[in-house]
Amino acid sequence: MVWLFIGISVFFSLMFVSLAIFSWRNVKRSLKPNTVTLEREIESNKKRGFWMDFDSYNKVEYEIKGKNDYILHAMFVDNEDVRGTGKYVILCHGHTNNRYGSVKYVHCFMKLGYSCIIYDARHHGLNKPDICTMGNIESDDLKCVIEDTRARYPDIKVLGLHGESMGSSTSLSVTRYNPDIDFIVADCGFTRCYDVVKDGYGNLHMAFVAPPINLAGIILYHVDMRKTCAIEHLENNKYPILFIHGSGDRLVKPYHSQKLYDVARKNGAYCELVMVEGAGHARSRAVAGFEQYTSYIQHFLEHIGL
Repeated sequence: MVWLFIGISVFFSLMFVSLAIFSWRNVKRSLKPNTVTLEREIESNKKRGFWMDFDSYNKVEYEIKGKNDYILHAMFVDNEDVRGTGKYVILCHGHTNNRYGSVKYVHCFMKLGYSCIIYDARHHGLNKPDICTMGNIESDDLKCVIEDTRARYPDIKVLGLHGESMGSSTSLSVTRYNPDIDFIVADCGFTRCYDVVKDGYGNLHMAFVAPPINLAGIILYHVDMRKTCAIEHLENNKYPILFIHGSGDRLVKPYHSQKLYDVARKNGAYCELVMVEGAGHARSRAVAGFEQYTSYIQHFLEHIGL
């Protein structure tokens, strides 16, 4: 009987230690991730045909002070065709990526007459290592980017945001500050970071690990993934928003954008929801193609008078 008790105790102790290690490793991948270098992202864009004529654009690199004076590396992109239009858009890339992850969307907005600001999110690109909160603190940084853009380019007539995945969460979450922007394009965004973790492990019949992973984030990094919650910040939304999501997205399931869309428009703000058939996570631009993806944005902007 004693040996049975000892065996059970050892078993559960090992299970606890294993779960703790598993939770630590998985939360580290999210909150302190290994990120893609600028060079690797440039190479990837060229291989996939996303680079297009980016080399021909005028580009100016500069720095922006984010929350608590954290330095964000940014780049202004334009050409003669968009210069003087007064139309600008700030693009926010996804998790582990960098400013060049937004290049595939830059071309779309340039075609529509917009100068573009792309930048490295906190902990990504050329920025110093920090904690990544998947869109929470990043939205504080984006508020600073918006204010910097307004001050830096006084000819602005229209200023919009575009975000992919984590960048979408960032763009939607910044609305809680009522920033001076005119529209948002939210591609494959999520309701809550915690929901994505729970869904992901739920697919493996392991949804029970979501609370320990979140607890590890709170203990080790002081980050509660339940607080990265774009849907809460849309309760009083006043901004026109175009939601785009791939119907084949298995990482951030399409229901996330459906829920975000339903909440964002309930107070009368104009919103559109486009589901790209068969597209996986962050693949809508690739699957739809340059012309079609651009037409989604163009139709939306025309509808809101921009």
